Amino acid sequence: MNNGSTTTNLSFVTRFFHWLIALAIIGMLIFGFLLDDFKEYSGLHKSIGAIIFVVATCRILWRIKEGWPTPVNMGVPQWNLTLAKVTHWILILLTVLLPLSGMCMSVAAGRGLNVFGAEIFASNIVDGKAVALNPSLAGFANDMHETLPVVLIIMLVLHIVGALYHHVVLKDRTLSRMMGH
Repeated sequence: MNNGSTTTNLSFVTRFFHWLIALAIIGMLIFGFLLDDFKEYSGLHKSIGAIIFVVATCRILWRIKEGWPTPVNMGVPQWNLTLAKVTHWILILLTVLLPLSGMCMSVAAGRGLNVFGAEIFASNIVDGKAVALNPSLAGFANDMHETLPVVLIIMLVLHIVGALYHHVVLKDRTLSRMMGH
């Protein structure tokens, strides 16, 4: 399908989604790792995570609708193309699953979900304490929310190494076209 992306150019929408999600996710990874020291910002973390969930979902719908951009270098082995596509799908799915796990954890643990002050799911507060609506789901979502960032970091490193491999070793335009050049 033609989404304005070619072997020499990527559409503005494709580049916009890529860089917006990349910066937001990297920022939230840092924010999340620091959150233990700054608990008073957990509401902001949840709000930004919910927005990332919506934007990442839109990105997935865009990718499904428009298909994959044509690879710049068709001379690479098939395993390389397959690895790139699998890596991209895992990254894209993680950008949805990570915020989703956080939202599920919060709601199932009885803490509700507020997005910049707007109550999306009410808290379940009894005697001043959050009472879990579903302790099993809260525990599972918590485990996922603690594990998925590690997987995401591994995939980000693989993605960046791949981009640099294309740029430095293969000297093709894979990285340049994502930069809009």
